[in-house]
Amino acid sequence: MVRSLLLATLACTVAVNASAQAIKKGTTRGAPTPASSTAAPTDTATAPVGDTVVVSGFVLDSLRELPLAGATVLISNTTFTGITDPSGRFRILTHGLPDGLYQVGFFHPTLDSLGISPPTQPVVIEHGRASFVQLYVPSAQTVVASVCPDSSRTESRGLVMGVVRNASTEKPMTGVRVVLMWTGVSVAGNSVLKVPQATSVLTDDMGTFRACGVPTQVVARLQARTSTGASGWIEVSVPPNGLALRDVLLGERAAVVASAPPAPPATTTPGAPAPPKPQATAPKPAPLGSAVLTGHVTSTEGKPLEGAMVLLLGTQLSARSNVDGAFRLTGLPAGTQSVEVREIGYSPKRFAVDLTPRRPSTLAATLDERTTVLKTMEITAKRGSEIAGFDQRKKSGLGYYMDRDQIEKSASISTTDLFRQVPGLTVAWDGQGYQVQVNRTSNAGMCPVAYYIDGSPFLSLGDDIDQIVRPDDIAAIEVYKSSAETPMQFQGSDGGPCGTIVIWTKRRVGNTGPDSSGDN
Repeated sequence: MVRSLLLATLACTVAVNASAQAIKKGTTRGAPTPASSTAAPTDTATAPVGDTVVVSGFVLDSLRELPLAGATVLISNTTFTGITDPSGRFRILTHGLPDGLYQVGFFHPTLDSLGISPPTQPVVIEHGRASFVQLYVPSAQTVVASVCPDSSRTESRGLVMGVVRNASTEKPMTGVRVVLMWTGVSVAGNSVLKVPQATSVLTDDMGTFRACGVPTQVVARLQARTSTGASGWIEVSVPPNGLALRDVLLGERAAVVASAPPAPPATTTPGAPAPPKPQATAPKPAPLGSAVLTGHVTSTEGKPLEGAMVLLLGTQLSARSNVDGAFRLTGLPAGTQSVEVREIGYSPKRFAVDLTPRRPSTLAATLDERTTVLKTMEITAKRGSEIAGFDQRKKSGLGYYMDRDQIEKSASISTTDLFRQVPGLTVAWDGQGYQVQVNRTSNAGMCPVAYYIDGSPFLSLGDDIDQIVRPDDIAAIEVYKSSAETPMQFQGSDGGPCGTIVIWTKRRVGNTGPDSSGDN
């Protein structure tokens, strides 16, 4: 079996037409053939002889519209197999196979893990002539129809599926929770509101997850999580064909190591000068793992971009690209993570990267130039906010307010960074993400805030707020640090005891729905 597979692999470069012509020219059926143990690779000018027949073809990945490399092609009820090359082509030499009609199929580790069964194709084996067959992966529509029920399969809804693997061993993981979140649209009265929506599924025995009902052509955020770790939030978009494939690596959460207590002051001899005080230095972010990410940042024209910031979202780990556009990030947590790349004059862009301690990962980041902005015009009067009730609440003296100008001047990369400058708030790392909390007395400790987005309550999961809303998308922010100063329309059933943060996005500005028209 192994020798036959080796022989088929070595012969993959032989052209189909040359083989067919050679068979027709000089082969005599029944002529002896070399034993498989001593057979040498077939020369391109010499065709197989005797009972040997050539079966060739190619395998197409219909999901990605690309050739499928590394697929094992086999003839049913026989031991004859072949492997597809990078162009998706295969070639099988059969010896002693009787004439007749056979079925040819293939399998691939990725398709097996996803539970996709490719269809077989018939092929006629006839001595004296070569056979050609085309194999293909089922279409996206076929896969979605077989996985998703009719209730969640519509023109605007699709399927996200993939395999969750351990970042260290790369073995499939069972029972992992995969969460997808996106922003839907709700029509209320005379306004259109953005409403956060989510769905979650568990991986099966093969580590495969299948999430139906995800809207097409909408950016969704995906995370795999267990009790011991979680991946980063990565962006996924279901194309019009209704199927998005995305595998995820999951690493264990890095243990938080407490810093060593300061050493006691050294004893000095009376009258001796005091030792010099150590100079204060900026703390360096502690490594969260052993994964490494390298890569280059370029423009769409291929020009290297120097000084671009590469930030691993949810952490303080970042790097700058050098004159060649190259960068290197070390001490990263293992797993699929989200990286944001920023450079002046270019639109910020996020990339999903698969980080593993087994080998360095690479990223080729291409940034798109921003639209040219005309010089800002000077005005003599300042216009009030277009958010209903915002100016009235700001004049009340209760709460802390940020308008668009303040948000832009802060130059914050993530949304939680905006709250580092707000008195009475603390942005703390909880081992998985940043959490905004209200400072209380020493006995009460920290108190996580509640969120409202565009007037609707939003349930934050760890660092979800950084993934759901970016500073560039925010028009204004209201911060209330207690239930006493929080307006009634922003208080939940518990009265918001830990304070409330209200975020208004740019898309919501100008809408005057009934949910935001009241003032307190």
